Amino acid sequence: MSLLLCLGALVLLLNTVPGGSMRHGIIGGNVSVPHSHPFMVYIVDLNKGKTCDGFLVSENYVITAAHCNGFPYSLVAFLGFHNTSKIHINYSVSVSAIPHPKYNNETYENDIMLLKLCKPVVFSDTVKPVALPTCKNEKIPKKCTVMGWGSIDFNGRNSSKVLKEVNVTLSKANDCTAPDMICTEGKTGPGKGDSGGPLVCGNVAHGIVSSNYAFNNEIVSRYVRITYHLPWIKSTMNKPPKGRGRADLHSKC
Repeated sequence: MSLLLCLGALVLLLNTVPGGSMRHGIIGGNVSVPHSHPFMVYIVDLNKGKTCDGFLVSENYVITAAHCNGFPYSLVAFLGFHNTSKIHINYSVSVSAIPHPKYNNETYENDIMLLKLCKPVVFSDTVKPVALPTCKNEKIPKKCTVMGWGSIDFNGRNSSKVLKEVNVTLSKANDCTAPDMICTEGKTGPGKGDSGGPLVCGNVAHGIVSSNYAFNNEIVSRYVRITYHLPWIKSTMNKPPKGRGRADLHSKC
């Protein structure tokens, strides 16, 4: 896709997201202090016209949700931004998508994806990675924070131009039983467009925003448990796929 076509698609996308100019992000919570979460990544699918969130974990890799995957060569990442109305295609980074090989798009099992940046990023005050858990059995603090540029209401009609965050508490929702899933529930939480963003507990990214639903006038939010997928994350990041294997099908680097 040419730079001109990419720019046109991006401008169209940013100008047609519903909600007008007064947008305030995640359901509930507050606007984040600009660049207080320098690991946050804004992901744009130039083909489908949708957006997701992600988070930087090294100079070469971003983690997001597998259901955020797009057509080959259509995903771009924006790092170091607070206000998405100020992004420009010239500041985007091309990525190669590596979805989990066992991701199920019907059940959302293994809803995790690595994005390999086509060029390493240079760390700065506005671009820094977030820490990951160190072992599979690492205890997760119950008090966490989720952030993103998604909807301010459950119906998904109003998205945010600026990064927003909200404090959440881990819960034991009735259907939160899968070994790679953790949940929060309440009046606040991630909304549509926050998919792929991090659930940060004690300055460590322990979850990936996957899905949510309404129950008894509350929001039940489900996250992929990162500790469960540490072996796959480490092996993928440390041993890049060679040749044209399955994980390399969407490579454009």
